[in-house]
Amino acid sequence: MRGVRLTDDDKRQLKQLDLRRFMEDNLGYECKARSGGISYYVSPFRPEKEPSFTVSYYKGEWRWRDWGGDEDKDRGDIFALVMRVWNVEFMEAARMLLASEFPSDYYRRETEAEAFDKERKVSVARTIYARILKVNNLSTVQSYFQSKGVNYHFQMGCALHNSFKDKKVYVAIPLPSPWNMRGLEMREIRGTARKTLGEKTLWQLRRDPRRLLVSESVLDCLAGEIILGDNTMSLCSINGVTNVMQLREYLRNNRPDEVYLAFDNDPAGITARDKAVEIISETGAEIVYVEDHFVAGVKDLHRLLQKELGLQTAQGECS
Repeated sequence: MRGVRLTDDDKRQLKQLDLRRFMEDNLGYECKARSGGISYYVSPFRPEKEPSFTVSYYKGEWRWRDWGGDEDKDRGDIFALVMRVWNVEFMEAARMLLASEFPSDYYRRETEAEAFDKERKVSVARTIYARILKVNNLSTVQSYFQSKGVNYHFQMGCALHNSFKDKKVYVAIPLPSPWNMRGLEMREIRGTARKTLGEKTLWQLRRDPRRLLVSESVLDCLAGEIILGDNTMSLCSINGVTNVMQLREYLRNNRPDEVYLAFDNDPAGITARDKAVEIISETGAEIVYVEDHFVAGVKDLHRLLQKELGLQTAQGECS
């Protein structure tokens, strides 16, 4: 239920919801008759002229029954009705009811649950990182980046992760940095698999605070320092266009004088770049467009570097 735990009080409270109001306001069915505490409606499950769908309050709970339907399936409480109408499982039915009937409480709890779940995932990622650092193989880490045509910097703090679940070996890149690690960006050593443990946030390599290169991926940043001939500028990867809004906090904390933008040569990248320009403009920093890959007709800086070095890009691999 999107992380919100359903309590017994929730169940009791939802079962007290007036099913007559639910039929009329939520489902749009008009009560056709009332008799002895029973309300009659036409069935929401099949066409009929005479109402055979009943709603009544029995032993402290609202109940319904479709007398023209299946005797076992077409009856029950409000949960059963939502499950039947929208063809969902119990927990999704409960979520729908809580969100529609008690929205402020539900979304507060959902936000709290999401925050707790995020911190739990961060804690797991930190535990894994601490463990793999003890058995790290720096020469293999360096070889991975060299095979991509870029330089590895020790302050990146990368480590090897042997995932027994995936049966793959990954290079784990701490996000945003080893000193404030909230996630691990995982890249398969001998394949193209990628995943993120913990929080998917920006990646940072802080050097000269006055100049900053921003791209969509770590490999693009590392390729960018070679293409631009500058290994002293700070680097920042947003790790996906959906994270572009996180730039605002980064810029607020670091205040560079110049920001070099090297987003992907595709519609999503251009849209994200325009949003980044809007955010950077708030700081007064000078914006420099890096479009060497646009001119070369390739997607990003890493592909451009591989093209210049004559390296073969793995089939389906994303920078």
